[in-house]
Amino acid sequence: MGHIESQHSHINLDESAAIFLYTCVTGIAIDHVAEHFQHSYSTISENFRKILDILSGDEFYSKYVRLPEADAPPPAAIRCSRKWWPYFLNVLAAIDGTHINCSPSAEDLHTARNCK
Repeated sequence: MGHIESQHSHINLDESAAIFLYTCVTGIAIDHVAEHFQHSYSTISENFRKILDILSGDEFYSKYVRLPEADAPPPAAIRCSRKWWPYFLNVLAAIDGTHINCSPSAEDLHTARNCK
């Protein structure tokens, strides 16, 4: 099992990934994450940043992330469903319940209201 070296503690790779995913999925503050995993704020922050750097780095990103082609047909889960089609006819988006927290500026807030 791999470890991520930290100036504060040694956390195995599985726990670092769990910290990252837990933080992303829940969107809760670092103090709650630190309490949940029983590590200091600095350890949580440092390990979150290291996983983020790994996932957004060229080596990982270029190998595992594939964006849909602009002219690719919508996924079969959309095309073959009377519930979704034709409402999502020209949409490129996640249909797996993915939700990404965002904080738009005050002037752009109206465009994000009631959106997932």
